[in-house]
Amino acid sequence: MILVTGATGNVGGKVLARLRQSGHKVRALTRDPARAGFAPDLDVVAADLGRPETLQGVLDGVDKVFLMALGHNKSTHDANLVAAATKAGVRHIVQLSTLGVQEADEANETPLGRWHRLAEEALQRSGLGWTILRPNGFMTHALGWAGSVRAEGVVRGPAANLAEANIDPQDIADVAVRALTTDGHEGAVHALTGGEALTTPQQVEILGSVLGRELRFEQISLEEHREILAARFSPETADGVVKALKEAIESGDEFRGRTFDGVRQVLGRPPRTFRQWAEDNRGFFV
Repeated sequence: MILVTGATGNVGGKVLARLRQSGHKVRALTRDPARAGFAPDLDVVAADLGRPETLQGVLDGVDKVFLMALGHNKSTHDANLVAAATKAGVRHIVQLSTLGVQEADEANETPLGRWHRLAEEALQRSGLGWTILRPNGFMTHALGWAGSVRAEGVVRGPAANLAEANIDPQDIADVAVRALTTDGHEGAVHALTGGEALTTPQQVEILGSVLGRELRFEQISLEEHREILAARFSPETADGVVKALKEAIESGDEFRGRTFDGVRQVLGRPPRTFRQWAEDNRGFFV
C-alpha cells in the first residue's frame, strides 16, 4: 500500500488520483477528512504531521509513502513521519523538497532552503529507501493572479526581471508516481524544472495570448508581496519565501532560470510549457 500525505494539495492530490487510476492500493492522509471531499471508497486517515501521536497506526500495512509538508515546520513534520515510517517497516519514501536546497548549496543560505535541507537529511539518515524530488517554483503560483486578471487585466508581482524555469505540478506528480511504482529511483535526487525560463511579464504575455486579451504587469514592493503571502501562509513561511526572493532579485543570480533534465530523464518526455498550463487553466482567469 502507498500512503499519500498532502492528499488534498496541488501535487499530492494529483499523485493520489494517478495511483488510483493505475489500480494501486492507496491511503490518503489529511487533517480533516470531512472537509477533504474524497470518494467514499477511498481509504482515508486523519492525522497531523505536527502531532506525532496522531500517526499511530496510520502506516500499518504501508510499504511506500509520498511525503510532502509545507512551510517553516517542514523539517519537523517530515521527521515525524519518517520516524513513524521507520517503526512501521515502510520500505521507501518519495519526498517532495525544493530546488531551493540546491540553490542554497551554490549561493547563500535561505530559510526556505534550510527547512527543506533539514527535512531531506532526516530522511537520508533514517535507513529507509528514499527518493527526493526538488522542483523549481510551480506554474500554479499564477493562479494567485486570477482575481486581478478577471477584474482589471493586471498582474502584480515584486520581480520584473527574474527569470524562472517553473514547472507544472502535473509533471511533478508524474515523476512522483514513477518513483513510487517503478524500480531504479532509490537514492536518487531528481531536480525538476520546466523547459524554459520566463520572467513574470513574459508569463503575463503568454497568459494574455491564451485568453485573447491584453494584460498588464505592475511591479509591487516585496513588503506588499509579503502581505499577500501572509494571508495564505504563516508569518514565518511568508518571511522565509520573501527573504529567498529578495536575495535572488538583489544578487542577480540566474539559478532559478536554469533548466534541469529531471522530467525528461524520468518520464522520457519534455516538461510541459507555461502555455500548455495556461490553456488547461484558462477557466480560472475568465
